Amino acid sequence: MIFEHSLSRNRVGRIGVELEWFLQPVDDPARRPRPEELAEVDRVAGRTLPDGGQVSWEPGGQLELSGLPYPSLQGCVDSVAADLAVLRGRARETGMRLVGAGLDHRPPRFSVPLPRYQALKRYYAHLGSAGDTLLCNTASVQVNVDAGDGSAGWRGRSRRWLIANSLGPLLMAMFANSPVLEAHGPREPAALSGRQLLRFHADRFRSGPLPSGSDPRSVWTRYALDAQVVAIQRTDSDPADDRAAVWEPAPAGLSLRRWLRGTGPRAVGVDDVFHHLKSLVPPVRACGHLELRMLDAQRGDDWVVPVAVVAALMDDEATSDAVASLIGPFASAPTRQDWIDAARHGLTDPHLRALARTVIRLALGGLWRLGVAPEVFGAVERFAADYTLRGLSPAQLRLPNRMAVA
Repeated sequence: MIFEHSLSRNRVGRIGVELEWFLQPVDDPARRPRPEELAEVDRVAGRTLPDGGQVSWEPGGQLELSGLPYPSLQGCVDSVAADLAVLRGRARETGMRLVGAGLDHRPPRFSVPLPRYQALKRYYAHLGSAGDTLLCNTASVQVNVDAGDGSAGWRGRSRRWLIANSLGPLLMAMFANSPVLEAHGPREPAALSGRQLLRFHADRFRSGPLPSGSDPRSVWTRYALDAQVVAIQRTDSDPADDRAAVWEPAPAGLSLRRWLRGTGPRAVGVDDVFHHLKSLVPPVRACGHLELRMLDAQRGDDWVVPVAVVAALMDDEATSDAVASLIGPFASAPTRQDWIDAARHGLTDPHLRALARTVIRLALGGLWRLGVAPEVFGAVERFAADYTLRGLSPAQLRLPNRMAVA
């Protein structure tokens, strides 16, 4: 089941994006919104926006906008931008504004009392306050692309998996936007993508990168089977009602593989497998399509840039071929340490800095061939000039402990 559905959609070209935002009271930016204020935003915003985007909430009250998948980059950007404009306006009606940053430096607080979020809180309790920060104070841009088919070229799932994972640390470094300081040290960032560093330290078997392998479906299946189960839903609760579900801690060390083999409090159901797969948060996740989850939330409308860059790398044939040559035919997946180093140092690493300049230029060529509107092309050009070609990420032009207002 996991193997067959991991990269099951044999097509290319569709792209979607999920944007997470912090909510900031206009009258007191340092204050976290109260639950009743979040409820008012939820009431005014509604769950479905005019262009089809869906609104949902993360544990700390981060607002998530999930756009519909589109057969073109331009359609995706136009649709999400339209829904985002509506959402910003409705947030203002309630005295709030949306904030684009990878990490919120206000004290963490659980504001959305869903039982599955409480189960995650219990699971990450070993991290202390860092677990609450991970769940309540992080935000991302998630880009979703088609997984590809069985062919050998740019449309093939092996090529697309290779590009997403091999360039993942670079993309994380290019768009790092969550600087954090050492607890007791100089005022130099200890990490430029503190959000992703938190993820890597949370659970190396659930949030870490995947190992190498010639068949991405086999790699994903082994990873999913060997990951520890977070919690087990009681069978006497309604699996369709997220607010009424009852979750109990999983036995220590229970992986999905061991549970399927009979080690567990009860037999495994289809819903159990689904919930387990949704709990996995590696930088690249296989959900029938590919989810690129290594990108920090961006300031204002800069979310367009990582979406456009990913689309060019994956969905323009000439760019994909050039990137594949750049990576090399025998490239191995980046190690966990490679990802950690990229999260810490960003484009201050000379190799990543040079590679980023090459990749952003290739992406601009791909965008021209994809025929995007001048506004999208211009946004990537401006980002490249302001950051990438200068060897910078957004984190380096922001002070830690200060959020960027959308």
